[in-house]
Amino acid sequence: MDINISAYKNSMQYNSINAGDIVYASSVKAGRDGSYILNINGRNMEAFSKDLLYGSNLKLMILKTNPLEVELLKQQSSSLFHIGDKLPVKILSANNGIFSVEIGGRIYQAEIPANSGSAKIMAEVIKTEPVLTLKEINISSKQTALAVMAKEIASYNQKETAAVLKEFGAIHLSSFMADDIKKTLKNSGQFFEYKLSKGLSLEGDMKLAAYTQQNSSAESAITKQQIANVLMGSDFFSFFENDEFDFDDCIIRVAKNNSNYYSVYIYMNFTKIGETIISITRHYENSYLITVRSKVNIMAELSRLRIKNCKVVWKEMQDKDKEFFQIKKENLKEMNGFERIG
Repeated sequence: MDINISAYKNSMQYNSINAGDIVYASSVKAGRDGSYILNINGRNMEAFSKDLLYGSNLKLMILKTNPLEVELLKQQSSSLFHIGDKLPVKILSANNGIFSVEIGGRIYQAEIPANSGSAKIMAEVIKTEPVLTLKEINISSKQTALAVMAKEIASYNQKETAAVLKEFGAIHLSSFMADDIKKTLKNSGQFFEYKLSKGLSLEGDMKLAAYTQQNSSAESAITKQQIANVLMGSDFFSFFENDEFDFDDCIIRVAKNNSNYYSVYIYMNFTKIGETIISITRHYENSYLITVRSKVNIMAELSRLRIKNCKVVWKEMQDKDKEFFQIKKENLKEMNGFERIG
């Protein structure tokens, strides 16, 4: 239910609540300026507290009434557990560091300081008051690695990453040649650790430049880009810069198909044609199929193209075609069954 917070101060009546009273409440939602919207005695009220007030059956002491200030005394649900209990826990959601969890078929609010990000965990009870606090146990190295990756990918923003990478030498479309592309990709920063391990030259490497210039935003962007590509396995994803032609900067994805050949997919947004996806795949032994997908029908224009060893066709672009370039969504969905919570 959507609640209009601005209506609270006009409707709050504290006549039946006094400082020192003990009340039970449920948290409705976060308020303004660090406050909480609590349901106390059937009424929604805006309250302030130094405690985290998320959950139901919250036992509170009234410290002040104007403005309303409360102190969390005890979380009744946690009294069912004892320190040292080891429990199977299903994590349902997270809000400001407080998790909604299911234990034994009942719902509780809990803190999990070092959650791996998995939806189903084994946990040990380390505190019961004022908030149930759980410590995840039996965390595998795979879960830990996936949690780190999930945290990075969860904050991955393609537009921001592309903007940062441009500063360090994105592939420019004015020199769209195979050798230029290879050189730029090798220096994109995404092979930095590999070069170090093999003792290869780091000259021109974007990640080295980011470290040298102490550019934390560039370091973070390149790291997220590295993780995105690692999670895609054999695929590779990057950006192209354009300031001369009649379209926006574009996105490229190189994907390995079932025949162990690589196909290239390019996303562009032309001024007149609009969003366009171009795919280049091996057609026969020494020939390629170029498929151009757009909302605008450009079949007649493409039919006049003559490209050696290439067949060019047009298809109407569907909205689902663009999902192929939504790397964040795809990675979080395909992390080997890993389910990210929060």
